[in-house]
Amino acid sequence: MRKTLYPIVSLIALAAPGNAFAQTDALGAGAASGSDIVVTARRREERLQDVPIAVSAVDASALDSRGLDNVTQISQIAPNIQFTPGQGGNSGGIAPFIRGVGENDFIITSDPAVGVYIDGVYVARTFGATTELLGIDRIEVLRGPQGTLFGKNTVGGAINIVSAIPGREQRLEADLRYGSFNTVRGRVYAETPLSDSWSLGVAALGEFGEGWQKIPSGDNLGNRKVMAGKLALHYDGEGLDAVLQVDGLHRRQHSAPHSMIAFTPTFFSILQSTFISPCCTVPGDIDRTDSNSELNKDHTDAVNASLTLTKDLGGATLKSITAYRYVDALFGRDGDASSAVNYAGDIHDERARQISQELQLSLDLGGRGTLLLGAFVYREKTRDNTRLIVADGLFPALVAAGLDPFPVPFPPFAVPASSLDFNIDFRNRQRTDNLALFANGNYELIDGLSLELGARYTWEKKKFFQSATRIYSGEPLLAGTPSYTLEKSWDAFTPRASLSYKFRPNLMAYASYSRGFRSGGFNGRPTSVEEIGSYDPEYLTSYEAGVKAGFGGIATINLAVFRNEYRDQQILVSTVSPATGLIIVRNENAGRSRIQGIELEGAFKVSPRFTVTGALGLLDAKYLEYVSVINGVPTDVSNRELKQAPDITANASAVYQAPLSDNVEGVLRLDAAYKSQVFVDAENTPLLRQPDHAILNASAELRFADSGLSVRVGVDNITDRRIITAGYDASTSFGFTEAYYSPPRRYSITLALRR
Repeated sequence: MRKTLYPIVSLIALAAPGNAFAQTDALGAGAASGSDIVVTARRREERLQDVPIAVSAVDASALDSRGLDNVTQISQIAPNIQFTPGQGGNSGGIAPFIRGVGENDFIITSDPAVGVYIDGVYVARTFGATTELLGIDRIEVLRGPQGTLFGKNTVGGAINIVSAIPGREQRLEADLRYGSFNTVRGRVYAETPLSDSWSLGVAALGEFGEGWQKIPSGDNLGNRKVMAGKLALHYDGEGLDAVLQVDGLHRRQHSAPHSMIAFTPTFFSILQSTFISPCCTVPGDIDRTDSNSELNKDHTDAVNASLTLTKDLGGATLKSITAYRYVDALFGRDGDASSAVNYAGDIHDERARQISQELQLSLDLGGRGTLLLGAFVYREKTRDNTRLIVADGLFPALVAAGLDPFPVPFPPFAVPASSLDFNIDFRNRQRTDNLALFANGNYELIDGLSLELGARYTWEKKKFFQSATRIYSGEPLLAGTPSYTLEKSWDAFTPRASLSYKFRPNLMAYASYSRGFRSGGFNGRPTSVEEIGSYDPEYLTSYEAGVKAGFGGIATINLAVFRNEYRDQQILVSTVSPATGLIIVRNENAGRSRIQGIELEGAFKVSPRFTVTGALGLLDAKYLEYVSVINGVPTDVSNRELKQAPDITANASAVYQAPLSDNVEGVLRLDAAYKSQVFVDAENTPLLRQPDHAILNASAELRFADSGLSVRVGVDNITDRRIITAGYDASTSFGFTEAYYSPPRRYSITLALRR
């Protein structure tokens, strides 16, 4: 870790005096005027600096200034947060890791470890979430277990996306962007009052682009073809506030970019090359690959609706959040990097429906505090039809060659040719029911000293059905078990406590304790009867202390120190079944692990025109007990490093505004984000090690005050740094290692209107 500190000394030095970046990131306006961003991290509006929680927030103006258009890009701003790209060919998934805690598996049997909320609604399957729309008020990142204030308990943290609520004034925002790879994006957001009590907001998005990973057939991977829209209807009158929001998404793209980066012949590939066609060749360029057209798909349709009712009861407030979410997705990936060979790939037909109801009663405690009482009910029904392709057509080829049964020389015996039919149809179904009661209260014991206590009881039940059939032979994958059903429930009590003291209005210190819980689940990819089963819940206990300090309109500093103690951590691993020789991707529980670290966020107004912001995250993560079954043998692997848990994350931004005339302002900005080396998979595959790296972005903008117009020219990833962001190692079974890479350097020009 000491070696990686040197390259970022100058980066962090810029951000030494600082502030929670969102307050001044929008050109330093917050530091200049002393205004503060308002957050709802504790389910009520508060200044960010008054919240005794490690929370980062970025508002709409900061997102626009940076040119950010997706929630995943906030990893360039906040400390100790990473996002992995959607896998399986899906480009829409959001897989966040906060303080080394996260989950990047998209299978329906796996739940997120970091919760994503859109307008207070928990999002279980994020590939149907639309986060690129205009009309986003802010994005909040809460680090550490959340459960006494949010509907669905999350063990690692929460990302809260808050939309703008239509008000009593007319508002119009629109932008048009053209960028690299012929990408065109248009967005519009408009709101208007309909009467004294009613107002309407409408947002729309269209984005189309060629994609950066070329394939000979011309259907580039990573292209864009998305249309989305949102409607918000707001009623405010007679002590009742009601917000109805409905949004929809239509995506018809090719698969997310992925690359075969290594290949070594194995038993499976030798069969493929001998009886079907030769396999496989590693592309020499990560910007080029090939794909079968049947697998080159990334399609999603989604409809989401929520109704939020808030009633003033006089000394108390009652809030109801009713929500329904539906997503239908079809996506695939071709692992053999060839349009002519069907050696390895998969395609997934996913459908998920969720309905949730949350009730919150907020009570005023005589002006010295508040008490929040809540109840949450949630049901999700999911369907996953997956076709796994391995040496497509091998079984009929063996039968035609008279090799049924198939002789195996070492040791000499014969196996039915059907056991070498590795093309499998999976039919998975799961229903999840979640019930929870939670409470959170804070009270000012004496002037400046506040105590906060919270607790949550969670009960969750899952019912899982699976059938798996070999496509050509028609036999069940699991011998004698054409289908099966599993059912199990878990419950947990998770408390929280914090103590905070305000030494002065802009100086607060706090200490907190919290516990998080993520329920268990089922192995959704068994390849033998012995692998059918479940894994246990995981628990995380977090200790945290922090300081939030402001220095007039010049600077602020937020510092947090934390220690997380993880028990039965759920880990996604890839291994080989000793019974079938097929690769298994499953969740297992590590005994204990420990994650501790420091986070610093800051901004400093160097002059009325020059602002510097930054953040630094230091992480020390290690397994204390971890025994994994490798080739059928229990093995101590506690020496592994946690995936997606880099020792250092850091970022800094320098923004200079220059009045060019009475009505024209120029804005120059440079953004840098650094991450130390990290493994992207649990097995610590050497080829899937992400090196330490820095990403540089820059932009220049002209703003015309009279018209509300602006023109922004930007370049992302100036140095064209290409690094692995996720990956999959199948070298011991299928012979290949696959990786997902960050996009290349990209240029863009954006014309925007804000009035």
